[in-house]
Amino acid sequence: MGWVFLGIGALVVLVIAFVALGRSVGQLATERPPAVYELPAAVQWIAQRLPEEVTARLSYDDLSRVLGWHLDWFTEAGVASRYGEEIGGTDIVHEGAVAVEEAAVDAVVARSIAEARRGQEIEPVDIVCVLDLQMQYLTKIGAVGTEATPPQ
Repeated sequence: MGWVFLGIGALVVLVIAFVALGRSVGQLATERPPAVYELPAAVQWIAQRLPEEVTARLSYDDLSRVLGWHLDWFTEAGVASRYGEEIGGTDIVHEGAVAVEEAAVDAVVARSIAEARRGQEIEPVDIVCVLDLQMQYLTKIGAVGTEATPPQ
C-alpha cells in the first residue's frame, strides 16, 4: 500500500516538474536574449570592415577611443544600461529617449575636436565610418532595434 502512495507521489512530482519546465521554456522562447557589448570584440569586428584608407589613419587605440565616445553619448542620451539591467528608472535621462544617429555623430566629432587640441586628431570622415559600422555591429548583436517613428 505504501508503494502505491509513493508511486502516485512521484508521478505528481514529475508532472509538476514537467509543467514548470515547459512553462519556463515557453517564456524563454518568447524573450529576446540580452545584448552584451564587449569593446574588444566590437573593435575587432569594426576594424576588419573599415575601408583601407581609414585603417591607414586609425590605430586600434583610436578606434577604441571613438567607440568609447559613442558609448558615452548613448549613456548621456539615456539609452544605455549596465549589464543585467533594463533601461529604465534612474537610467532614463528623458522619458521616451531615442538615439538619433546625426546627434551622435555631431557629439563624437565635437569630442574629437576637443581631443585634437591635445595632439590626437581623428578625421571626421573616419569617425563617420567608424560610427556607421558601430551601428551595424549594435544591430547585429541585437542591442538596437528598428528606427523609432516620431509621434504624429
